[in-house]
Amino acid sequence: MLVLDTRSLPAGDRAEAFQATVSANCSSSMASFENPDTIRARMTVSDFGPAKVFNIDASGVTLRRTPRISRSSTESSIVLALPVRTENQLTWAREERLFGPRDLMLVDLSLPYVYGWRGGGASYALHVDVDHLGLPRDMIHAAAREPRRSPLYELVRDHVARVTTQAEQLAATAAAPELGVASAELMRALVVSAAGGSRRLRDTMHSSMQARVEAYIRANLRDPDLSPARIAAANAMSLRALYTLYESMGQSLEQSIIEQRLRGARADLTASHRRFTSIAAVARAWGFANPSFFSSRFRRAFGVSPRQLVAATAAAAEPTAVRPGRDRGPAGADGVR
Repeated sequence: MLVLDTRSLPAGDRAEAFQATVSANCSSSMASFENPDTIRARMTVSDFGPAKVFNIDASGVTLRRTPRISRSSTESSIVLALPVRTENQLTWAREERLFGPRDLMLVDLSLPYVYGWRGGGASYALHVDVDHLGLPRDMIHAAAREPRRSPLYELVRDHVARVTTQAEQLAATAAAPELGVASAELMRALVVSAAGGSRRLRDTMHSSMQARVEAYIRANLRDPDLSPARIAAANAMSLRALYTLYESMGQSLEQSIIEQRLRGARADLTASHRRFTSIAAVARAWGFANPSFFSSRFRRAFGVSPRQLVAATAAAAEPTAVRPGRDRGPAGADGVR
């Protein structure tokens, strides 16, 4: 959801609007601008159940959360943030660092910080409430000093990049809350592994593995090249471990993917505003290259063919015709009572 676009505001109102939007959606802080006369900003918030994505794309800006602000406010979000396009500077826990577009930052927003960039830059961030993570803050702070210590660093970074860059589209799907759960599990696993808790890491990895794999599959359901090998590689596991995971869930990996794709296709076919002009286009959009296979599996899953479903949906959407001599009130009233 778009929460701010300064292009729609008078120049004199942009700084105040920026300040208010950041404080309402991220954390209370004071904003200062590289060039106050040419402020440009676009901000979006996307809801993923236990997580949210807050993206800022703006001209040069610095956000300062002072110790006084920190003591007087109640922010509780833990954030994984990615700089976009330019280097972003973060001063947090008495350390000053520069982060590039391939770096992942882990920050406790309840603490004081200074964060920003010069020129045209951006920050895409995944927020999870600390209570949902269920981890002590000292563990989170230890992990934040060097998240690269985690063997999951690249996996989590790539996951956060996919979710944040596609946030508006993904948040509009029925799977958004589940994707938020999976993202929170990945954040938890990153924290525990970066902080060095080996026993807790094993427990966290086991509990998060299913969520991680399912989140990856949901994010890539439309890709016809989605394969078990690709799923395993993206989640840093072997093919055997992947199949064992689905056996423990009492499911077939292939059938699970087909069923999810069929449900997505059914939602598109019955949508009030169709995105695709034909059934074949819907099938292709959900990774079905063979129309006959799609139609056969669709009928088996839902008891009707795609064409029958489309026809029934269209008929149900048509207004009921008024028959002559029926549904009319007193003479001259035309049924209006």
